[in-house]
Amino acid sequence: MFGIITGFLCLFCFIILLLKALTKRCGLQKADRLFMKLHKPASGLLLLGGMAHMILVFPLFKMRHPVVLLTGFGTFLSYLFLIVFCHNKGLFLLPGSRAEKSTAAYKLRLHRSMSVIMLLLVIIHILFYYIDFAQYSQKIASIQLHGIENLCLEDGTYTGAYDAGYIYAQVSVTVTNGSVSDIQILEHRHQRGLAAEQIVNDIIASQQTGIDAVSGATNSSLVIQKAVENALHLY
Repeated sequence: MFGIITGFLCLFCFIILLLKALTKRCGLQKADRLFMKLHKPASGLLLLGGMAHMILVFPLFKMRHPVVLLTGFGTFLSYLFLIVFCHNKGLFLLPGSRAEKSTAAYKLRLHRSMSVIMLLLVIIHILFYYIDFAQYSQKIASIQLHGIENLCLEDGTYTGAYDAGYIYAQVSVTVTNGSVSDIQILEHRHQRGLAAEQIVNDIIASQQTGIDAVSGATNSSLVIQKAVENALHLY
C-alpha cells in the first residue's frame, strides 16, 4: 500500500516539474512563477519519494514484470543524473565567464534531453504496470476450485504450486489414511496476504477446498487453495 502511495507521490511531483517546463516554454508568466516556487519542494519530494518507493517495493521485485523494474530503476537513475550533472553550481568557473556560459548552455541541452528520457521511462513504467496488473487480475478471476473431497487420495506427501504473478504459493500436502493430515506452505509471495496462510487449517478440518477466503486476503486464499488442488490432482 505504501509503495503505491509513494509511487503516486513521485508521479505528482514529476507532473509539477513537467508543467513548470511547459509554462515557461509557452510564455505563461504567472503560471511559470507559481511552478518556479514549487520547483525546489517538488524536486526534493521526488528524490525522497523515489528513494522510499524503491525501498518499499524491493521485496516485490520477483512479482513484477522486468520492464516495470528496468524503467523504474532507469527513471530514478536519470533523476540522480540530472541532480549531479545538471544542477551543480560550477564552483570552479568564474561568474559571467565564457566557460560558464558555455557550460550553462550544455547543461540546459542535457537537462532537456534527460527530461525527455525520464518522461518516456515514466510512461512505459506506468503502461507496463497496468498491463501487468491486468494480467494478474485475469489470473485471479480465472481460478476455479474443483474440490478435493471426492478424490481417492493415496498416502504420501505431494507438492504443488500456483503462480498468479503478484501472488505465488507452493505447498506440501501430506495424506494419511486417505485424508489430508498436514499442509505446509513452502513459499508464499504476496503483498498483504499473510493472513491467508491460516486457510490451510480450514482445509485440513473440512477436507475440502473451495471454502470461504480469509477476510482481507481473498486473492492469497484462492492461490493457496489452488496450489493445494494442484498438488493432489497431479498424482
